[in-house]
Amino acid sequence: MITTIIILSVTLAISLFVNYNQLRKQEAQSEYIEELEGSNTEYYTFFQSLKTKIGQSNSKLKQVDRLGSFESDDETGFAFSELKEIYDELNRGF
Repeated sequence: MITTIIILSVTLAISLFVNYNQLRKQEAQSEYIEELEGSNTEYYTFFQSLKTKIGQSNSKLKQVDRLGSFESDDETGFAFSELKEIYDELNRGF
């Protein structure tokens, strides 16, 4: 009888220890997941604002270059084409 009580007590102590450790790990993982969700939201917001700003700058550059003389130039045309590529890639990503 005493042997059974000792075995059950040891089993209970081990079970309590394991459950407590699992609870701590779960809480740590929950905090980590919340941090990831927050950073994902921040990145999404950042890229949305970046997409908007690049779109606005592309529109303004098109207004400045109504005749297409800058866009066809080698040096400034490079900037036009790079901005257009970035804008297109951002549109495909979101």
